[in-house]
Amino acid sequence: MAKYTFNDFKIGDEVYHLSNTKLIMVAVELNPDLNEISCRWVDKDGKVQCIEFMAEELGKSSDLASTISFL
Repeated sequence: MAKYTFNDFKIGDEVYHLSNTKLIMVAVELNPDLNEISCRWVDKDGKVQCIEFMAEELGKSSDLASTISFL
């Protein structure tokens, strides 16, 4: 997994927290003054959640290996 800095992210990127690769979120706001990225996702109950993370806490979902296998 690559290590990212704030400048590597843009609004609309699909991201995940480094501690939980199964929860994919979308970057919805960038705050360079605080080095934070606001991320949004829908939880298992269908409620929209939004929280801010430091850029160093996040990875891009494109880095995750695909779980689809072809026979």
